[in-house]
Amino acid sequence: MEQELKLQILDPSPAAWEKIYQHPLLALGTTPPLPLHALYYDSRDGALQRARLAYRVRREGKEWVATLKAEGQSTGGLHQRPEWNVTVSSSEVDLRVFTDADAAALLAPFLDLALQVILETRFERLESRVDRADGSQILVALDRGEIIANGLREPILEVELELATGEPAAVLEMGAELCHDLPLLPDGESKLFRGLRLAGLIPADTSAMRDKTPPLRRHENAGTALSRLLIQQSQQATGEARQHWAANSTKTFHQLRKTVRSLRALLRFCRALDADNRLGGARRELAGWFHQQNIRRDHEVLATYWETLAMDTGAEVAPLQSWLMVQAEATHAHLGQFAAATLKLWALLLRAALYSDQDLQHYAEMHLRRQDRQLMAAGDAVKTAASFHALRIRIKNWRYVILALGDMWPSKDSKTLLKILSALQEISGAIHDADMAGQHLAGLATSRKHGLAFSAGLLVGYLHARESRQHKKFSKYWERLKDAPRPWG
Repeated sequence: MEQELKLQILDPSPAAWEKIYQHPLLALGTTPPLPLHALYYDSRDGALQRARLAYRVRREGKEWVATLKAEGQSTGGLHQRPEWNVTVSSSEVDLRVFTDADAAALLAPFLDLALQVILETRFERLESRVDRADGSQILVALDRGEIIANGLREPILEVELELATGEPAAVLEMGAELCHDLPLLPDGESKLFRGLRLAGLIPADTSAMRDKTPPLRRHENAGTALSRLLIQQSQQATGEARQHWAANSTKTFHQLRKTVRSLRALLRFCRALDADNRLGGARRELAGWFHQQNIRRDHEVLATYWETLAMDTGAEVAPLQSWLMVQAEATHAHLGQFAAATLKLWALLLRAALYSDQDLQHYAEMHLRRQDRQLMAAGDAVKTAASFHALRIRIKNWRYVILALGDMWPSKDSKTLLKILSALQEISGAIHDADMAGQHLAGLATSRKHGLAFSAGLLVGYLHARESRQHKKFSKYWERLKDAPRPWG
């Protein structure tokens, strides 16, 4: 079983390459690069691909090696799949070289297929073997080259960490250290996958092809089930960090923040199962990253408000919107640090799952009832802006946990509750945005650029004017929340 973490190099500059090459953790030394040229084969109608099999023949230095890879999974950059390698004499197609019983059984229906080259890769590889503190051994590969398919080319620039012996957590821990220090992000796409997309053999939008996660079961052990859920959300967040790096849009940033908010809410929900506070460091690192990014979120939200207001009032959009987007884009994403935190969390849960002597249903319902009581008490005690802000955070956390545990309550009761919580979250967010606008735009009121000062004042005035209406709306939905049925009732 091949188990490897693939890390994409984000900075193609020679200086970044040299920094990666010289990093002591990779231990690459002065070994000369190994030239690799791989040919991937399939039938004209893609029979091997449909069977979730990959067959390649690769020249590695002076040798040819035939490889068969079977169906596995790729989540959060960690690739796990069965693999068989056989040294052969040339690049000639021959599926019969795989004599292992399992490999031969997989290939038996395809032995008479007419196969053709569907894509190729050409790259140089620097290799090393690293011993980890837990006794695991990791094979390091630093690759630079290109994928060639359908007359098109796409660069290869990546680090692969393959587990030779030991625990998969060791690969994640090493990946976390590298992401923290270097311009790297976990990459869930293999060279073959990228090549198939380049060749037009799979859709450009591959979101529908993602592995389905197993549903939660009420009578599972709570520690086991919630550990799996935390790992799934860590993997999702890691993948979305890479998507945000690729697109760097308001949409991808918003989606990443939502997933991180959900992960943080779930981590808080599981604290009773983490008696030794093993996950405390991960909670703090994720919170630190999230709060660093608040300024980008605030300015992007204000830009959206302003665009709508300017169109409604006939005001000039450009000066204030441009200023707000410049402020937003000045916030460094620190995606490497973020990926390091999620990889460490994932590794911790692989090393030792959370412990519980309850099943998931009993643990979840007991703690959701407790959060329910605390939320109601906090709502009744709101008197200041600070206490209202704390209530807003409680609403979000409660909603995200209920969403994460949604498999347990596929009923109309949960949909009603979630609809009310979503409305409360949106309304309280709008109230928060009015306060935030005053903080971020106050300095523009004295700007010498008259148009900018006028636009900022108009936006602040608009948001504060609607704040009282939002408070009334919040009170109406809060009363609905008190009366809403709970799915665990």
